[in-house]
Amino acid sequence: MSLKKQSGFTLIELLVVIAIIATIASIVTALVGDAKAKARDTKRRADLNQIQVALELYRNEHGTFQVAGGGYLNGGQGWLSYENGSTYGTAVTRILYNEGYLAQPIIEDPLQIPGYMIYVCNGGQSYALSATLEFPTTRDIADIQTSCNGTGGGGTYTTFGKNVTRKNQ
Repeated sequence: MSLKKQSGFTLIELLVVIAIIATIASIVTALVGDAKAKARDTKRRADLNQIQVALELYRNEHGTFQVAGGGYLNGGQGWLSYENGSTYGTAVTRILYNEGYLAQPIIEDPLQIPGYMIYVCNGGQSYALSATLEFPTTRDIADIQTSCNGTGGGGTYTTFGKNVTRKNQ
């Protein structure tokens, strides 16, 4: 009787290969997740820059950053693109769009809706736009803490967790 040698993988070898593949998959998943979050942060920064340019153009024509008829109680501040038919009748971004300063009426955060905020200070002569980044820098957090309505009761940083700003103060 002759013994025939069988070829194949042992259970241990298969388990080692599966463990290696699982480790690589988890690393790739984490890297892809970070890349997506950083892409969303890039969009948030670009959105704030676009709105900042629109506000500067609005001020050049109207003499104030307070966008009349938009935002919370039509006071030109609060959530930028939020509309609920009562306290937020028309979005600030919609007013800027209607007047030709923005290319679209609603500009929102990729994850949070509503997401972007505006506060107007100093009699309409300064403002702070804010968003929540997934990867804020130390500089971002320091800037928002010194912006108008960044800290304190109702502050965008302390109350709403916003951690980046574009401001004109």
